[in-house]
Amino acid sequence: MKPRLSLQRTFILFPILIFISFSLYAYHLLTKKHNETDITLPKIQGIMLKNPEKLINVNLTNQAGQLVDSEYFKGKWHVIAYGYTHCPDICPTTLFTLTKLDALVNDSNNNPETKFVFYTVDPQRDTQDKLAQYIQYFSNDFVAVRAQNPLAAHNFQQSLGINVEISYANSKNSALQGINIKKATTTERNNNFYYVNHGLTILLINPEAELQAVFSPEMTELGIKDFTSEALYRDYLKVTSYYQMQRLL
Repeated sequence: MKPRLSLQRTFILFPILIFISFSLYAYHLLTKKHNETDITLPKIQGIMLKNPEKLINVNLTNQAGQLVDSEYFKGKWHVIAYGYTHCPDICPTTLFTLTKLDALVNDSNNNPETKFVFYTVDPQRDTQDKLAQYIQYFSNDFVAVRAQNPLAAHNFQQSLGINVEISYANSKNSALQGINIKKATTTERNNNFYYVNHGLTILLINPEAELQAVFSPEMTELGIKDFTSEALYRDYLKVTSYYQMQRLL
């Protein structure tokens, strides 16, 4: 009787053991799949977007008068800097840094195709001709763009988180009192002051025309916010590599 009971218990336990084994195997596969798709966001000097923001309602023109819309940003990486041609220091310094970043990107055949764009936050003064003359001082390969109208400027700046403040005042106007001129770049014309104040970031657009990362400047020993081409290139490689790995999964 004992051999028969043992055989019966084996038949009863066998399906249970198969079910447990299958459950453990399925759990292993699911866990493995989750770990493979859950890639950690790289740490950069700025913000890396896990869910990129798509560019919409883009209505710009470049220095040649050609239309620049959302489709323009598809198929390649785009590095966007912003400022204005009357800026005496920060804007030209940033663009010069981007020329060195451009050289670093082009020196490696492994890097994806990348274009560099300068967006003016002051289209009223930065005409098409002025942008064409200004951008060539830095690179013939760089593109300068401007908004067609105030609504186009608002839409583009809002989609990228570009903060801009432009104000006018007469030098004899008492409203100037109390303004901290150190925090804004000032242009004087016929006793009128023209203030343009904007943020300092560099934006990276992925080949699907989405905002993928926002690079922030580093603080120097002198307490000045500035970019370096080496730091930008390091973070550029992190972001583009992350993007490629996500697409392979």
